[in-house]
Amino acid sequence: MKSTDQGFPLIHYSKNATPREWGHAHGEQFREGIKELAAIRLEHMMMKSPHLKIPLKPLALEQFEISKAFAPELALELEGIAEGAACSIVDLVVLNNYTDFRDITLPEEGCSTVFLKNETHEASGQTWDMHGSAKNYLCVLEVPAHESTPEMKVLSLVGCLGLMGINQYGVFLGVNNINTRNARAGLIWPLLVRKVLTGKNYLEAEKILIHAPVTSGHNYLLSHEGVACHYEISPDLVEKVAKIEAREFGSIFHTNHCLGEKHKLREDAISANSTTLERESLLVKKMPQTKSSADLITLLQDHEEYPKSICSHYSTSVFDPALTCGAGVFDRYSGELTFWRGCPHEDQNYMARKFTLNNQTFLTGLVHG
Repeated sequence: MKSTDQGFPLIHYSKNATPREWGHAHGEQFREGIKELAAIRLEHMMMKSPHLKIPLKPLALEQFEISKAFAPELALELEGIAEGAACSIVDLVVLNNYTDFRDITLPEEGCSTVFLKNETHEASGQTWDMHGSAKNYLCVLEVPAHESTPEMKVLSLVGCLGLMGINQYGVFLGVNNINTRNARAGLIWPLLVRKVLTGKNYLEAEKILIHAPVTSGHNYLLSHEGVACHYEISPDLVEKVAKIEAREFGSIFHTNHCLGEKHKLREDAISANSTTLERESLLVKKMPQTKSSADLITLLQDHEEYPKSICSHYSTSVFDPALTCGAGVFDRYSGELTFWRGCPHEDQNYMARKFTLNNQTFLTGLVHG
């Protein structure tokens, strides 16, 4: 199926436009890429979960309505994307909520989430391990402050509301998948990423996160001003599985197997990510030597035990392509934020975008290829 490199674009939303207008401009500019990615994800989902073919539309619309009730302004943005891209809402729900939609039966959304804090650095980061077809569609959204919501920078895919990000107050949210058996119709998880980033501090963001009507299991790394926590969240269950408090130094990390005792009872071992234990072992080994945001970037690009490395290149089949498509790291002390696409060691189209957060204002930095 056709896959066109979108160029890791920076999609800037106008401060004077509405969320629906943001979405429409986004959709119109990247119409062909959005159509391609929606078609790719629908094809992969139907290959693995053909039982979803008949209930696809009603299930997608149910997820959209739940999402709309939870965050109306973000639903308007999604509707705008659909209009601009000449796609249906069903197409956009599949594109955004792909892994949750097919009940986490496809163990391809890997990712490693990491936080470290010492006397001179406080860094949050994660890899994005997805089906390799997604890499060409990665982008960065520049979302301005709007009404009562803050400015944010978000790693995303064209047509998608967000994969991970940070707002102007330094609230960071990362996400990685866990495989649980209790999925049900709920909100579109990229919408939750953006909604959590409307929180102006840790407690505001946490309240949004832990009360969300989620579709399936994910681990969320939330950090802000010296506090960080990994939350394993699935329908009707929230567990804090690792935390750094304000006066503590140290590091916490999560790959893709459940750490919470209650979530372990819900875990779908058959669909377990094929590199999660190897990546965890490497993080255990390497985190004590990781002291700065530059070290963390190096760690997330590390190739030890290749292809089952932290920067993963392990692809056994269309159903288990645990490839690191991109990543991001933010250091609160320096204000440096880096998002990148691909792998600097393996990809000719590797690209990084750097920003600086200074006094609650983002300064756009350099693009590195």
